[in-house]
Amino acid sequence: MPAPASAAGPDRPARRSSRRSRSRAAVGRLAAARHGFERSLIALRRAALDAVDSGDLAILALRVCGERRLRAGAE
Repeated sequence: MPAPASAAGPDRPARRSSRRSRSRAAVGRLAAARHGFERSLIALRRAALDAVDSGDLAILALRVCGERRLRAGAE
């Protein structure tokens, strides 16, 4: 009959390697999440800048149309 393994016995190195692999996997998942978050932040910033740029163009277009209407009404 085999002797029961003690807490400091042969299972301990396996637990350490298991803990290390879980830790490495967690670090990898965290890095992937951080990278994805940074990419989405960049996309949001670009979208915000595009919205501001298009808003500026819309305001400019409205201003030009308004000025044309004023000129047409004055003539």
